[in-house]
Amino acid sequence: MRLPDWQTRFSRFGQERARAPFVWGTNDCCMHAAAAVEAITGTNPMAAFESYGTEAGPRRKALRRLLRQLDKVGGLQALVTAHMGEPIRPVMATVGDVVLVRNEGRELLAICNGVNAMGPGRDGMVSLSMQDALAAWRV
Repeated sequence: MRLPDWQTRFSRFGQERARAPFVWGTNDCCMHAAAAVEAITGTNPMAAFESYGTEAGPRRKALRRLLRQLDKVGGLQALVTAHMGEPIRPVMATVGDVVLVRNEGRELLAICNGVNAMGPGRDGMVSLSMQDALAAWRV
């Protein structure tokens, strides 16, 4: 359930992440989506993604664990579905919903901003076309 002040919290999230570079375990697509959901709802249904660690060794182990989990459940869409429930059609996504997007041949998580999906990029948040969305989850 969204908090009464979710729009302010979501706006603040966007401002904080606007120039944050992509970093595995800190600001990758899973961490980005999890942080956005937490900003909007106050809870993180994807808390399993929060185990990357901050040092290189533990982070690599956690990433390997995440990749094994992705293989085990059938990919990123299945993993997010396990944490957030059944997906909706991307055309039904509204501001703040989590979106699975195909970009440059890879699947990644982003957040719907109404027209596009926003996700972490090399030098900060990037805008991705909702036309490339494969699935979405209500927040």
